Amino acid sequence: MARHGNYRHLKRLAKSKAIKIPKKGMVWLAKSEPGKHEKNHCMPLVVLLRDVMKLTKNASETKTVLNAGHVLVDGVVQRKTDVGIGLMDIVSFPKLKKHYQIFMVRGALAPVEISDNEAKFKSCRVVNKTLISGNKVQLNLHDGRNVIIEKEEDRFRVGDTVRVTIPDNKIDLFIKLEKGVKCYIFKGKHSGTIGVLEEIVAMPGGLPSQAHLSLDGKQLITQKNYLFAVAKDFPGVETK
Repeated sequence: MARHGNYRHLKRLAKSKAIKIPKKGMVWLAKSEPGKHEKNHCMPLVVLLRDVMKLTKNASETKTVLNAGHVLVDGVVQRKTDVGIGLMDIVSFPKLKKHYQIFMVRGALAPVEISDNEAKFKSCRVVNKTLISGNKVQLNLHDGRNVIIEKEEDRFRVGDTVRVTIPDNKIDLFIKLEKGVKCYIFKGKHSGTIGVLEEIVAMPGGLPSQAHLSLDGKQLITQKNYLFAVAKDFPGVETK
């Protein structure tokens, strides 16, 4: 029987557009393991360290660094080279005393350095809710993590944002997707742009709702599903 889809690598030319590295180079590229992020919206940790950030020279050196416990992902030591790293993940290097958060900028994943205090929190988008036993509600977040709350405490809707502490996963802040909130666009041609939400317009015929945002006095239109509500002290992303 054919061994379809069970490979741990893929050809470099077939890589996701979200991985911004030259198409020319070694024929094969590491493949992200199934996990918290969609395969087209994440990159293996080895690719991030070796090809994007240029912190290691090859896969062997990357394994040595990871096995020594020098890399943390969302506050937890990560030793697997093929774990998928995606939107809003926080990658820390205790020895270097540096922290980076992963943003989507113009369709590509990009690490942006953040402060020690910013690295203590992670913004997560609510993508689904589930009613579970014990009269509790499970919030399913964009990075695969879940937060369980009491049903009477449930004020969250799909599209809202919860900021959690890492690595203990406690809700620190709730940000509702509504008029006047600061929003980060994480998808589409405007990805990486930050603006203020003015209104959400429902479209006929089952089309995705539109979101109108203001940015430096100008209006920008994108899809509602491309918005990530963020706090006022959100670090921001350089899009130039």
